[in-house]
Amino acid sequence: MQVHSIISNTISEDILNKGHLSIRFSADGFSLLLGDQRYNPVVLKSFTNDPAPSLVTQVANCTQWLEDHTLLSKFRGTCSIVVDSLAATVIPEDLFSTDLTRFYLQQSNHVSLDDNSYYKKIDGRPFYLVYLVPESITQLASKMACNCNVLHPAVCMLSLADQINAADHQRGFCMIEIRKRYLELLVIRNDQLVLLNRYKINSPREAVYHTLNTFKQLDYNLETIPLFYSGETHKESEEILQMKRYIRKITSVPYNIKDIEKEYIPANIILAEATRCE
Repeated sequence: MQVHSIISNTISEDILNKGHLSIRFSADGFSLLLGDQRYNPVVLKSFTNDPAPSLVTQVANCTQWLEDHTLLSKFRGTCSIVVDSLAATVIPEDLFSTDLTRFYLQQSNHVSLDDNSYYKKIDGRPFYLVYLVPESITQLASKMACNCNVLHPAVCMLSLADQINAADHQRGFCMIEIRKRYLELLVIRNDQLVLLNRYKINSPREAVYHTLNTFKQLDYNLETIPLFYSGETHKESEEILQMKRYIRKITSVPYNIKDIEKEYIPANIILAEATRCE
């Protein structure tokens, strides 16, 4: 197991009672961010394995770490768990029913009996996001001493999108998050959600293909429509350099995480936003 720690200070009683904790499970491990009452980072850690462990093993490792640091039984601040799940869909508000959440997901995804359907009303938008959460994640959330919010990355993406310049919301923009195995893609035009998709990818080339194909399908002007990126990528990475050959306005998602080096911010934007978009 590789452990990357950027910040690590004493976890005080004040942080245990009033802090903000977010945890994210992904393809090859998990990461967590603990902040104080003002969201200033106290602990930011990433735990990765090669080969990638099962999700059950990841959850067990995370549970043990939380227990070792008294966060499982003593943390009473706000907590969010972000789970990368391909099974997610948008349902218009007037068609949504809490009794049909599994049905919505079954129309386009394989839904295991052991998985749980969750939903989230998107602030300021006339729809719900319905998504699948593995039972192991649900069990971890139930073990926390505080109330724990379980989110899909798209919830955080939509929250981030609302922070983009108002003019871009009218003209239109595309926002992506690139992970080791996934590409999250969101498109806004005329201040309306046009597209929200998650793609499973095996190489940087596939991330480039899906992004450029989205611009083409929506007839978006490569010279004027901006692309904002985040995730496990940077301005000199292969996929971003390739996209810059075609898309004129491309930049990282405008976001600041205090006391964290700039190069680490894109990979942790969703993690940081998770507790803010409850």
